[in-house]
Amino acid sequence: MERFSPTTALWKKLSLFDRTVGAIAIVLVLLIAVVLLRGNQSPLMVTQYSWRNTNIGAQTQALTMTFNHPVDPDVMESGLVIDPPLAGKTIWQGRRWFYTLTDIPRYGTNYQLTLPLPAMVRGPRGQDFTSLITSRARALAYIGVAGEERGRLILYNITNPQQPQKIILTPKDLTVRQFQIYPQGDRLIFTATDPTRRGGQQNIFTVATGINNLNTQTKVLPGKLERLWEDQDYDNQRIALAANGSMLVIARENAQNSADSGLWVAPSGENPRPLGIRAEKFIVGPNGNFLAVGQEGGVGLIPLIPEAGAPHFLEAMEQALDFSADGKQLLLSQQNPDFSHSLIVYDLQERTQREVLRGPYPLISCRFDPRSQPRAYCLQADFIQREGEPVQPEPYLAVINLTDGQARPLLALPNYPEVDLTVAPDGLGLMFDQVATGPTLGSHDLLTNSQRSIVDGRVWLLPLPGDLATETDADPDPQELTAGFAPRWMP
Repeated sequence: MERFSPTTALWKKLSLFDRTVGAIAIVLVLLIAVVLLRGNQSPLMVTQYSWRNTNIGAQTQALTMTFNHPVDPDVMESGLVIDPPLAGKTIWQGRRWFYTLTDIPRYGTNYQLTLPLPAMVRGPRGQDFTSLITSRARALAYIGVAGEERGRLILYNITNPQQPQKIILTPKDLTVRQFQIYPQGDRLIFTATDPTRRGGQQNIFTVATGINNLNTQTKVLPGKLERLWEDQDYDNQRIALAANGSMLVIARENAQNSADSGLWVAPSGENPRPLGIRAEKFIVGPNGNFLAVGQEGGVGLIPLIPEAGAPHFLEAMEQALDFSADGKQLLLSQQNPDFSHSLIVYDLQERTQREVLRGPYPLISCRFDPRSQPRAYCLQADFIQREGEPVQPEPYLAVINLTDGQARPLLALPNYPEVDLTVAPDGLGLMFDQVATGPTLGSHDLLTNSQRSIVDGRVWLLPLPGDLATETDADPDPQELTAGFAPRWMP
């Protein structure tokens, strides 16, 4: 006799469709239970990697990696190898790993990253993660002085010293006066005498370099030119660009009324507006927050955005020399009542100042070392009197420890009173120029800051391989790179 079951009776009452759906649901529940009991069988993988398709440089702050499974941070950190070494410190947020760099990548270098991926408890071992990391090219831009290069912007890639690559970026009919570089190195902005404007007035242009540090799909050929702010009334004499490209400051003068002159500011993507300030010498902070201008009796700190606070005046300062890379400190020179000269470090957050050193020689220019070491490279002027000649300033290059004020002379630069100095973004090289000058001949001449005509010029590289901390370290030897002047390292 068939035994009665309520479940059997209910099942028989269901339609064929309902019974089919129920059977499928039971099978799916069983499969899910099996997966949960066995665990995820997929191997450990890196699902997100921030250095893919990019060239790392001084602006690179951190590497981030995300994994598809929870991992043991100690195991992952002990397994990471970067060759050559690239120091950093780590932070974890769940499955995401932040490797924050404490060193600046060496430019023109390939790094090999290797990360062994251990097997999961219930899964197969994954394939080790590897990546070839490319740093930015070791390159510079300068203004040419000879032949077809004269007065034109030149891009010079020296990543391979045996086969340097040179590209002329600007046309023959523009005589470049001054230029600055955008943070990705893809564009230069410059002032140039323009043959379409009367009286040798200067306009502002941008030109593409062809460099693509972000490896985006957009390809722009070098030399693509764009004229900015067509305004026939003003002569654009000098420019200063924030290191992050957010703010441009322009010294302009009305061609019809010289009393109408001063500084104008142009935030990224906007037209220039006047600041109502006159200044011969000025520098803009790397974040576009502050403008430091030389004024009568000192140096003025002018906020360019509301968050920067109120203006501030630093009395008795001669000139602003350089902002630190993070924009928190400012180097200044000061002439003292006893006619000595001081190097001052000013803290923009605390609004405090500290004298680093005091000596008899004027400071011509100074640049922070971009590395973590608290030091600066400065041009100082010694005064030399040779027989039968008047006293002449003779610059020399020194490295200065900003903690204890110890200075070490590196290189004398005789017979060249005007020198342009720039430090490599990785801190491993310093460039300067030496120019020969003569009387000014015309409005299209290449000119120094003192308005003397440039007859010839040479760009020199001074390698900085060591820490230059002690007098026992060997002095580096300068290397002549090319004919030109006003060199700038590409960021």
